[in-house]
Amino acid sequence: MNDPIQIVLSALTLLGVGGIVGGYVAYLLDKKKEREFRVLELKEKRYKSCLLYMDAFFEPKNIKYLSSRQPDIDNANDIIQYLKMEYHEMMLYASKNVIMSVKVFINYPTYENFIKTIICMRQDLRAKNNDLDPDNIRVDFKKA
Repeated sequence: MNDPIQIVLSALTLLGVGGIVGGYVAYLLDKKKEREFRVLELKEKRYKSCLLYMDAFFEPKNIKYLSSRQPDIDNANDIIQYLKMEYHEMMLYASKNVIMSVKVFINYPTYENFIKTIICMRQDLRAKNNDLDPDNIRVDFKKA
């Protein structure tokens, strides 16, 4: 009843379809990984930029380091305006915790809110969760 040729043809057909389906699934998984990697790169770049603005807010002499990127930044108010632009852009990719912590910093720019934002960004980037103690990473800004 089962012809050996028919069995061989059936096996080859199954292997061919299985190979195509397997290849397609592998392709989709690679695309997903590539997209996730691009989003992670974008987050890192934007978060670093945001942190530089926050740092310059506390250390106005560091504004000169932003001049190559944004030559029209002259004072703390300009920095907050640029942070608002970053805030609106990050609504596309950042986690809710990061978005909310940046919002709090914009409204109440304190060093504590700066540290909280850093911790939220690290958690969003999955660097390490809760591995930083805000009291241990505090830097005293001294006027020069």
